[in-house]
Amino acid sequence: MGRTLAGGVAAITLLWAVPSFAQQAAAPPSGPSDSAMVNLVQALVEQGVLTPEKGKALIDKALAEAAQVRAAQAQPAPAPNAQVASGELTPPPAGTVRVPYVPETVRAQIRDEIRNDVLAQAKAEGWAAPDKAAPDWVSNIKIHGDLRFRSASSFYGRDNATGFYTDVTAFNTTGPYDVSGNGSQLLPYLNTTRDKRNNMQIRARLGVEAKVAGFVDLGFQLATGDDPGPISTNANLTGGFQKRDVWIQNAYARAEFVPGLTAMVGRFDNPFRTTDLMFDPDLALDGVYGEADLTKLFGEKGFTFAVRGGAFPIEFEDENFPLTSPDKRNWRDRYMFSGQVELAKEFAGGIKADLSAAYHDFTYLRGHLSEPCDVFSASNIECSTDALRPLWASKGNTLMFLRQIDFQRADDPANAIQPQYLGLKFAYRVLDVNGSVSVPISDRVQAKLTGSYLYNFGFDPQNICKEGPQAAPITNVLVTDPTNTLQGACDATNPATFQGGNQGYGAYFSIGDPALFSINPRRARKGAWAVNLAYKYLESDAVPDSFTDSDFHLGGTNAKGYIIGGAFAPFDGITIGGRWLSANNIVDAPLKIDVLQLDLGFAF
Repeated sequence: MGRTLAGGVAAITLLWAVPSFAQQAAAPPSGPSDSAMVNLVQALVEQGVLTPEKGKALIDKALAEAAQVRAAQAQPAPAPNAQVASGELTPPPAGTVRVPYVPETVRAQIRDEIRNDVLAQAKAEGWAAPDKAAPDWVSNIKIHGDLRFRSASSFYGRDNATGFYTDVTAFNTTGPYDVSGNGSQLLPYLNTTRDKRNNMQIRARLGVEAKVAGFVDLGFQLATGDDPGPISTNANLTGGFQKRDVWIQNAYARAEFVPGLTAMVGRFDNPFRTTDLMFDPDLALDGVYGEADLTKLFGEKGFTFAVRGGAFPIEFEDENFPLTSPDKRNWRDRYMFSGQVELAKEFAGGIKADLSAAYHDFTYLRGHLSEPCDVFSASNIECSTDALRPLWASKGNTLMFLRQIDFQRADDPANAIQPQYLGLKFAYRVLDVNGSVSVPISDRVQAKLTGSYLYNFGFDPQNICKEGPQAAPITNVLVTDPTNTLQGACDATNPATFQGGNQGYGAYFSIGDPALFSINPRRARKGAWAVNLAYKYLESDAVPDSFTDSDFHLGGTNAKGYIIGGAFAPFDGITIGGRWLSANNIVDAPLKIDVLQLDLGFAF
């Protein structure tokens, strides 16, 4: 450190000395030369700031420039012998090199070269570079976070049905529930009539990213949430000032082996190009993921052709099911296998067009009717397909009963109870097609139009009665004869009408600062603004209702309606905004839900 500091001092001395050198007289001998410039350059060479070759080159160039100027001026000078004889000058020692004039161009070049050399050495040795003021691991870590305070209100239609929509999660978690009507057990229902105003919520997230081995990024993020569910990270400010839960939202390793070839493992934000018609914006995926951007691999610019895919476990089989039986069931693990192809092109004027198609295969989500199950021998009996209950079910998907009750075991079959669980009637193999066009209007204003279309190939309404009347769909069914309490979709004589669907589409328009286009905005600059509009139509079985947008219609499928919202940044990193989401059900009993959200956000 002492050597490098001495070099820095010498460099600074030279920067001050060179501009006035031509006007200074030679100093008394203090080394090998009385020339100030020579001494300074020699000092820099000794300190290692300048190489010997560069030092000699500086002196030679200065001498040459001075000789040219002296010859051009051709001004007569007093006779040296006369000046010496008169005592005006002291004769210089032998070997002294005099440079009577250093041109401005040479002085500027000397300053620049010495400055660059000193800064390069300082950065290399870490004693004067700003990014080396701390250990290497500090510069490899990035910390980011955000806090959102929200006032959320829900308004229910006056004509909504009551006692009709079952709380599926409660039914399957605290059940089984008796659906026979012969017992005294009450079923859990969703609220469909009571408005909820000004529910205060917070969402706090803190993330860390670190670089490892130059090409691997490690990421961790903590987030709030009232439960470990897959989508919402909101925490309601209720419960008598209780402390809030914090969950691991992300924990991943991402490697970019070469530009355009990326892989991730762990838990991470959804990497697929999609919309909230398919997945909630807060959804994080678990598993492995890979992406190959072929245009980056081959060095193309202005055009994108990317292929991405992954395997994401939803639930591993319970190796100890049924708990109360020595004979264990061998169920396959549930996964989501996904693949996507994306094409994008940037045109003149900054106009961008993007088209993508993804296929998501949710394996083993659908339910099946159990083997005949004796629920009368014991209260805690487990039937063979109880493990096929859906995780984090919301509302909208077509449901069925999972248990085939063995009524021959009942003392009174006509008045027997029917403790049941609910399962999904259909499989989900979803095509997700998205396209967008963005047009820049100014440096900070952009207009973007996005369209989305979904189609579920696992929807099979022709075979809804394949497993018999006990496995018939029990939701999204229109009963045509209200007096027939036994009428169902698989009634042989007078079947009810099944109304479920397998498609969805949406249109999204945004104008303003792109940082505010999402409901999870990036850190915005002061003055940023955006207005967002959307229309959504999502049939009952287009996607699993566990993972789609949790705000529109308060989650789930079988909903249509519009969204209007906007946001503004009064300061850097601070945003205010609001959204109005109006939705109604497509089929089944009336269920209209409007949602108002007012947000205050902070991000760093």
